[in-house]
Parts: sequence; structure tokens; C-alpha cells
Amino acid sequence: MRLKKRIGRQHIPSIFTLVNLFLGFLAAISVVQGHYLRAAHLIIAAGVFDVLDGKLARRMHSPSSFGRELDSLADAVSFCLAPALLVWALYAQNLHPVMGALIAGAPLYFGVVRLARYNVGTTTTQRVAYFEGLPSPMSALAVVALVIYYADSSRSGAPGVVLPAIMATSFLMISQIRFPKFPQLTFRAGRGNTLFVLAIFALLLAGLAWGTWVLLPAVVLYISAALVRWITRSDGALHIQSAEK
Repeated sequence: MRLKKRIGRQHIPSIFTLVNLFLGFLAAISVVQGHYLRAAHLIIAAGVFDVLDGKLARRMHSPSSFGRELDSLADAVSFCLAPALLVWALYAQNLHPVMGALIAGAPLYFGVVRLARYNVGTTTTQRVAYFEGLPSPMSALAVVALVIYYADSSRSGAPGVVLPAIMATSFLMISQIRFPKFPQLTFRAGRGNTLFVLAIFALLLAGLAWGTWVLLPAVVLYISAALVRWITRSDGALHIQSAEK
């Protein structure tokens, strides 16, 4: 009986990962059906479950190689394939077939390379407080934020802005630029972590007031802050913390 409880407890985070995968698949279906905003919102929902599965694994002391690999496979669908399909359907399908596939597929190609590199590089229980390269969920949020912003038909020139932006964020996934990880949900992990948590709460409140419109400035701020730290060589402040993915 105790063994059954332990096995069940160990696989609870994986259930959240599978929900992430399911939502990513639904997003891909929504793109095929022409429901682009629904697909964007499903990718956001998948991102929520992606955060929760890691937090649960650490809270329940049940991280595993199986969970890490499953998480990467789910992320490849939800944050690489689904956003790539969204970009292709909205902005690239009228280009030359090969060129359109190369440009729109950038989140997929660079994303799977980034996920593979992360898995190969994860060899210890310690973790640094940053991702090397833009994490694939944040790259997907960049796609979603741009799609939502340009969903208003009064805004023109979307392909000329979105496609270069997507190429840039996709390349950032395999760069060596340090991007801070999601903070620990506590006010006892240092000043930097506390400010990060407060910023997230502020964004959540802004989201309640303005909806998903707040995504674009939030993503731009996150990426810009990391680029500024990299340019000014102040990203060394992101140090090794206690074990947490």
C-alpha cells in the first residue's frame, strides 16, 4: 500500500506535464481550424501547467530523469510546434513554401535544439538562477503576445514586424545569454527574488485589468532586461541557488 502511494505521488507532476501536452495539441488543432486567438490562449494555459509541474515536483521531492524528458517532449509540442504553426498560418503561408516553412518553423527548430541542450547539460541537483538561452515557454509567449497585439485589424504591417521578431527570439533560445528563471514563491530568498515575485504579482493584477494585452510589454521587458545585463556584463549576479529546475 505504501509503495502504491509512493508511485502515485511520484507521477502527480507528470499528470500536469501531460495536461501541458494536451493543451499544446489543442492549440495546434485550433490553428488548423483557423481559431488563432483560441490557440494563443491555449498556449498560455499550457505555460501555466508547465510552471506548475516543476513546482510540484520540487515541492513533493519527486524530480526525475523521466519527468525531465517528458517535460521536454511536452514543451516541444506546446511551445515549439504550436507557436510555429500559428506563425505560419497567420504570417508566412503566403510566402514561398520553403521560405515560409524556414521562417515560421524557427520556434520549432531552435526550440528543440534548446530543449535537447538543456537536458544534456542538466547533470546535477544544483541549479543556477538562470537559463542559458531564452526558455522555450517565454519564446512561445513572445509569439502569443505579438499575435494578440496584431489581432486588432486596425494594426497593419504585422508580417514585417512579427517575422523578424520571431526569428530573433528563436535565435535567442540557443544563445548563451542568461535569462533569469521563474522566482521561488517566497520573500525569504533574497532581494532579487522578492522583486521578481512582486513584479509577477503586479503583472497578474495588470492582466486582470487589461487582459492578455499586458503580455507584450511583459515579454519585451523580460528579454530587454536580460540583454542589458548581458551587454553590461552584469549577468554574473545570477548565481547558483538551491536545487530547483
